[in-house]
Amino acid sequence: MIRRSTTMKLARDERAVSLSVGFMLTLTITVITTMILISSFYSMMDRAEQTVMRDEFEIHGNDISLQISNIDTAVQITNNAGGRVESITYQLTLPDTIANKQYSVEFSDHPNEIIFESEERDETRVKVSYRTQAINVTNTKLYSGSSDFFLHYNATSNMLEIR
Repeated sequence: MIRRSTTMKLARDERAVSLSVGFMLTLTITVITTMILISSFYSMMDRAEQTVMRDEFEIHGNDISLQISNIDTAVQITNNAGGRVESITYQLTLPDTIANKQYSVEFSDHPNEIIFESEERDETRVKVSYRTQAINVTNTKLYSGSSDFFLHYNATSNMLEIR
C-alpha cells in the first residue's frame, strides 16, 4: 500500500512540469532572439556595403562627368575661336572592384547619364547626369577589371568615344 500511494503522489506531482516547461520556453525565446539578432546584423552589413558602393559610384560618376564637360568645353572654345580640335584623350582610372564587387559603367547619350551598377541590383544603381553642347557621347558599357579606360574625342565624327 505504501508503494501505491507513493506512485500516486508522483503521478500527481506537477512541480517538475512547470520547471521543465519554463526551461523550454526560455530556451526557445533565447534561440529565436539570437536568430533575429544575427539576421538583422547581416542585413545591416549588407546595407552598409551598398551605401559604400553608392557613395563610390557617385564620386567616380561626378569625376567622369567633369572630364566629359572639360572635353566639351575645350572643343567648343576651340571651334568658337576658329580652330579645329583633331583629338583629345583623357585617361580614366577606375578601381577594379568597389566593396570587393565587380561593377559596370554605362554611358548613355539619351538621356545623358552615366550609370554605375553592381550585381544588377537597384540598390546599387547610381545615375549621374552630364551635359554637353558641342559633342556627343557614344553609348558604351564598360565592365570593371581593367583599371585604365580612355575618353577619346574623335573630330571626324564629333563623338566622345570611351575605350
